[in-house]
Amino acid sequence: MNSELDEIAIASTVRAGDREIRVEIADPRQDYATQGWQCTYRVAGSRAHRVHGPDRLGAIYAALIDIPDAAARAGSQRRDSNDSREPVVSRRRSDDSPVSAAKAREFGPPLGAKAVQTPSGPVVIMLGRPRQDPDRPHTYLCPFRIDDRTEAFGQGIDEVRAVISAVRGVGSILGIPLDWPMPSTPGDTPESAQNG
Repeated sequence: MNSELDEIAIASTVRAGDREIRVEIADPRQDYATQGWQCTYRVAGSRAHRVHGPDRLGAIYAALIDIPDAAARAGSQRRDSNDSREPVVSRRRSDDSPVSAAKAREFGPPLGAKAVQTPSGPVVIMLGRPRQDPDRPHTYLCPFRIDDRTEAFGQGIDEVRAVISAVRGVGSILGIPLDWPMPSTPGDTPESAQNG
């Protein structure tokens, strides 16, 4: 994966204290050398950062939890320099047109899926791409499925918080760690990761 962001999976303006910061997270790509996944993201137009995960959802989650540190670094760099950076434009996925209320509640294109071991046995979890709720302009929805039995939404004031809400919602429903996209111990590897 190059240093620039390719197709954007999650893009949002998030509030960090009294500032608004633009966050872009690219679709993860498999690193064939390590068999893991890489996810590139950018905060406030700064240089791209790359994080790694054991699978597609793990890489996205790694980016989500790394963003606050990157935002703090970007904020301190802006205060320390007077250079005026040219805004960086990334390709946004093509399905960004406004949606109806019914379409907003459809599952839509997935971010990825992962098989997870729970106390009740293995389940497959699928997260969809976040999108704005047309009925509530300050709310974003992130759909998720647990096997084919449960479908629900995480929600937040931006796309990033909606995805985090969905991850935590899955953890709460299944009674598993709230950071389930990442292995619980360093040696854990996903037995069966869906890369949808």
